[in-house]
Amino acid sequence: MDVRSTNPRVLLTTSYRRAPDDYLDFLGGSTRGIPKLSSPWRVSPGLRFIKQNVPEVEILEYPLWHEYVAKLKEGWDVVGFSFYQYEIDEIERMAEEARRHGAGETWAGNFGALDDKVRRIVDRVFIGPAEDEIAQVFGYRVREDEFEHPAMMVHVSLIPGNIRHFTFGLLYTQRGCPYKCAFCQTPAFDKRIFTINLESIDRVLRYYKKVGIKYVFPLDESLGVNAAFADRLTRLFARYGFHWWAQTRAGIFLRHFDEWYERGLRIPAIGVESLSQDFLDSINKNQNVEETVEFARRTGEKAGMFRFAYYMIGYEDMTAEETVQDAAKLQRLGFDTCGVNVITPFPRTPLWYELDARYGIFDRSYRHYKLKHLVWNHPRISPGEMQTLLTTVINLLNSPLDIYRKVFTRLIWGGLRDRKPRLLWRDLVKSPIASLLIDDRNQVFFPKLGSATLKAGEAQP
Repeated sequence: MDVRSTNPRVLLTTSYRRAPDDYLDFLGGSTRGIPKLSSPWRVSPGLRFIKQNVPEVEILEYPLWHEYVAKLKEGWDVVGFSFYQYEIDEIERMAEEARRHGAGETWAGNFGALDDKVRRIVDRVFIGPAEDEIAQVFGYRVREDEFEHPAMMVHVSLIPGNIRHFTFGLLYTQRGCPYKCAFCQTPAFDKRIFTINLESIDRVLRYYKKVGIKYVFPLDESLGVNAAFADRLTRLFARYGFHWWAQTRAGIFLRHFDEWYERGLRIPAIGVESLSQDFLDSINKNQNVEETVEFARRTGEKAGMFRFAYYMIGYEDMTAEETVQDAAKLQRLGFDTCGVNVITPFPRTPLWYELDARYGIFDRSYRHYKLKHLVWNHPRISPGEMQTLLTTVINLLNSPLDIYRKVFTRLIWGGLRDRKPRLLWRDLVKSPIASLLIDDRNQVFFPKLGSATLKAGEAQP
């Protein structure tokens, strides 16, 4: 079906939820036991970006199955899906259901679309940012320097009780990454590197401030790669008084650390991956262990900082015992919490081709591609042993009570010593109250820059 000249009705959706609380928990997934911090991701940044830039489409985020079917009954020329590798089985079922309800064409995008099977499931696959390609269906273009930023938020809560502490305003300020880590799909997915229109980011920041958000979270893989853009961006954070989370290379953090701290950086995150230089080199991480150690030292000296490390287990030449020893080194560096993942090969990455050729990828169950299962034939550790090892390392690095204690002693109490009564009111009273009033599922979009009028459902910042 050629929809380019028909002004089609286009529905874009994520995978469906199997249960009401079936959301990916960004913080709670690397913690065993309670109490713990939880951050369920109930929004789709990719779909929100498309809707902001191509308002003709309609989006549906993480519906339950019956909600998805009810939406299909409204009648659509195109139904498109944004998803990850572990959701492909669900997408196959959704595509079949879309055709049963008369959809003339099905689309696929996001990192899950890199899997070869997807081309047999849908009619059209989008690799990389799809805003411009989708806009062309409606007869216009969206250049990279015109990409506008939508509003999107995520809550952080204490479990049990689901007590909200604060809400992050999410940002995605740069597409692509210049680094070529062997395990990462970004170089295969985002082949171009460009920044998002800064005027539109400014507009979103003003909206976040208006609704009471105090923390922002740039999702960029490597904030600061474009130093000039990062300088302008972090100056905006400082102007509006935000505290912010950022993830990038340890070396980039070290170059900008004092400057970014003064502009509100409070939750820095780095991909440690391993404290063995040989293993870092084996995955082409392009980072030195010495940089990680220096990063841990300098961030530990700053008041009001909460440090996050990403860590991987399952290196081919590392035994279970050696893995625990490596994790113990990381524990001694004093990071406040760690995201622990099992090395997982994903389609079109160097790791995928290398591990499949050398050892074989035996597990093709898509639900196991969530970075918590061993899916290839490890020469020293069995799948069952890897599950035990994962639990051991998580328990070593992430005591739930200790993480929660550090939130208060480092992030809150440390900040209180630095800023005194202002933090007591802003972070302990005002921010949690504002968080309770924010519906993260509410879809907020803005008029296109330069537009003089608002459409129904659009927000005035």
